Amino acid sequence: RSFRCRNHGSCQVEGVWRKIPSQRGGRVTSRRPGTSSAPVPLNQLLFAHSRTPKRSVVYQQSSKESATLQPFFTLQLDIQSDKIRTVQDALESLVARESVQGYTTKTKQEVEISRRVTLEKLPPVLVLHLKRFVYEKTGGCQKLVKNIEYPVDLEISKELLSPGVKNKNLKCHRTYRLFAVVYHHGSSATGGHYTTDVFQIGLNGWLRIDDQMVKVVNQYQVVKPTADRTAYLLYYRRVDLL
Repeated sequence: RSFRCRNHGSCQVEGVWRKIPSQRGGRVTSRRPGTSSAPVPLNQLLFAHSRTPKRSVVYQQSSKESATLQPFFTLQLDIQSDKIRTVQDALESLVARESVQGYTTKTKQEVEISRRVTLEKLPPVLVLHLKRFVYEKTGGCQKLVKNIEYPVDLEISKELLSPGVKNKNLKCHRTYRLFAVVYHHGSSATGGHYTTDVFQIGLNGWLRIDDQMVKVVNQYQVVKPTADRTAYLLYYRRVDLL
């Protein structure tokens, strides 16, 4: 299929999939060009991703710790602190142990508790949601307009994993590659415009999509900070599944 490309006239975009005749002569399957592994349908990836849990552990003085598993589709990363300048900083903050104030028992006695979140399993697709919209008592909903650096190749530290799975994942299982970014344009939390950059396998390169307009961009343009837009959603896929 072809796209109308801004500043590029028209460009031909190769299809992501090609037909592979079965050796048995009957079935026809689809596979990415240049790959030899069995294809994985997108709906299977998303289903597996939606079942990925994170572990939330509550620590209470003089009591046994309690743990719950919570499925997640996106990891919501708080970026409000001045100390958070990169995606790695935000991930470390996510799993940091935090104190919970004002917790009382059934006898109305206030006790000290803390909470920590870790990843119980590494999903095939990791979606990071940068929390740019915050509520302030004086100004209502506001947008955080700050640059957060994000890499093309993201290694998940073992410290982000639950103790039971920390040493079970090889480095290749903990390494992700960026394949899409959703940006928000504008300084207002109540308006603005969204665009996206997507890695297109057929082109072996990046496309920038702005409504009906599509143009080719390089990798540096994807991660380079600009004044008119901020990254909002980051899509990564495990490199051992590429």
